[in-house]
Amino acid sequence: MMLSETEIKELRIFEDFLNSIGFKRLEGTVFGLLVLSDTPLTSEEIAKTLNLSQSATSTSLKTLAHYGAIETREGRENRAKLHTAKDDSLSIVASIFRKRDQEKIIGLKKAAERLLKTKSNPDAPSYKRLKSIISTSEIAESVMNFIFGLAERDIPEQYPQIIKRLPKAFDLITKSVEPVDILTNSVKNFISSRSWPKSKEDLR
Repeated sequence: MMLSETEIKELRIFEDFLNSIGFKRLEGTVFGLLVLSDTPLTSEEIAKTLNLSQSATSTSLKTLAHYGAIETREGRENRAKLHTAKDDSLSIVASIFRKRDQEKIIGLKKAAERLLKTKSNPDAPSYKRLKSIISTSEIAESVMNFIFGLAERDIPEQYPQIIKRLPKAFDLITKSVEPVDILTNSVKNFISSRSWPKSKEDLR
């Protein structure tokens, strides 16, 4: 695959972004190439285009596949494995949340809940900090659950219209409450109770 000079320069953006959320820079480069490619690529084509070893390419592809960022299938002619980036980026985010962040956030919340049971003074600074960790974790869980649900509906063509509604919805929540524990419940209730669109007709 031939990349233009502009595309080659922009691969650095994918490198930097994926590296900032815990991936290796090489994995970001491979993902960026697959995003920019209009056709599926074999590992050999990826290695040649990016001047990488076959081993480094294979390792990067395995990691990206594990987190749901790419899809792999066999070619019809020579049965070589063909790799492509997923079209729906939200499904990638949901997969990363499920396989990495969700477990860590739940673990942090459970640890804070266990420690909170050892505290007897609600006015103590440590008690308030633990309560804040629990509330923050619950907000994160609620947002992740919203993303999971939206990704499972598989309606990427409707995301622009949904995005237009979200700022007003969250602005209403944050302006209507003050304490963080009330804010947490408001976010959770809003996300769980909303009838999010399942079809184009629902958005009209």
